[in-house]
Amino acid sequence: MSIKTTSLPLPLTWIQPLDFQHKLGICERFFGKAIALKGVCWVETGAGIPWKLDLSNSTHRWIVYGKYEDPAFLNWARKILSNDGIIVDSGANIGQMLMYLAQWIPQGKILAFEPGTEASNWLEECLAINTSLPVEIIRAGLGASKTLLRLKHIGASFGHGAWSQVSETEGEIIQIVRLEDELAARSITRVDLWKLDVEGYEIPALQGAEALLKEQRIKAIYAEMFGENGQRIRDYLAQFGYRCYLFDSRGKIYSPSQWPNSTNGLFLPN
Repeated sequence: MSIKTTSLPLPLTWIQPLDFQHKLGICERFFGKAIALKGVCWVETGAGIPWKLDLSNSTHRWIVYGKYEDPAFLNWARKILSNDGIIVDSGANIGQMLMYLAQWIPQGKILAFEPGTEASNWLEECLAINTSLPVEIIRAGLGASKTLLRLKHIGASFGHGAWSQVSETEGEIIQIVRLEDELAARSITRVDLWKLDVEGYEIPALQGAEALLKEQRIKAIYAEMFGENGQRIRDYLAQFGYRCYLFDSRGKIYSPSQWPNSTNGLFLPN
């Protein structure tokens, strides 16, 4: 299915594929006001494919500019992923990282876990246009056991689909499933990359994949780590032989002597 995309300033189209320091701020300064007026529309993204975005939303505009989420990680992933790679994207949101990763595994598959109704509907609409992307949406969150919980919106409405957090008492009712069960149902025995971004619910999600972790059948985990939860994630994965790394300014991985309070870590088996 083809779709008409909105026009962008020509200089912006030239620099979309490029990575450079302060790109988001520079692009926002020169192009932000002009493209914000276009509102909700289909637009060619920095990933080189069309996506529905709300350009009045600054984080959606960043998706137009390029790799706004962790460019060093995305560049690393592109190098290490094989054409038939298997990726788990938990906290897929509207697909801002998935739109890159899916293009690099044409014979593989992404399992996109997104329990939020608004975000999963948005993602589904975009994938209906980009039919060549090997993505299966699973409208559930990951946890230690199959259950029903709630999804509470904790961020501002102008965030990328807003930020949401699993809750026992507030928000829309969502299904929680175990990663092991979902992989077994699809006869998937290994995962090349797991993007784990579930706003504080990382430990339960990891507990639902313990058998895979024990056998190190997950080759890499890229996890959001905030505050004390970051230390808990590092300690939990260390018992299965996974070591945490960060990316430096040149895009190389290293193991820091001190950990930032908020960061994304790449976990690899020792």
